[in-house]
Amino acid sequence: MRVVSSKPNTLRLMDNISGTTIELYYRTPTAAEQAGYTNGMTKRVRNRIVNCTGECRQKHGKDILEGWRDGDFGEEIGGKAVAVSSNPGSQGYRPDWKEWFAKHNADLVERLAIHAFEASTDLDDGEDLDDGKDMAKQEEFTDPN
Repeated sequence: MRVVSSKPNTLRLMDNISGTTIELYYRTPTAAEQAGYTNGMTKRVRNRIVNCTGECRQKHGKDILEGWRDGDFGEEIGGKAVAVSSNPGSQGYRPDWKEWFAKHNADLVERLAIHAFEASTDLDDGEDLDDGKDMAKQEEFTDPN
């Protein structure tokens, strides 16, 4: 059940740069933000349509970002990795955490926007993805050569 709540949503990602699983916290976009995102993907400049997808994803992903799990991000200071936190009660908290995150993790800001604005649902085709039937179909395949 999708519950309307003031609690943030969680996006869990496998980060290919660090080789770890990270968690980003975000709020559900409003209807106005959803429309602005969709409309902001392109703009007209005189008689041309200009693709603004990257800028749009960066802006809106940053707008809905509410933080990340403590310990998932850090920076090197004096040759040592030091945790950076978005949580005011945590050690390593940065008051400018959102700006810092957007500057150093643009790929994740964009991925968050894609998830929240473009792919928040999937169609249910009625297929149980873990029923093993796909493996049976593979075994029946014969090479025509």
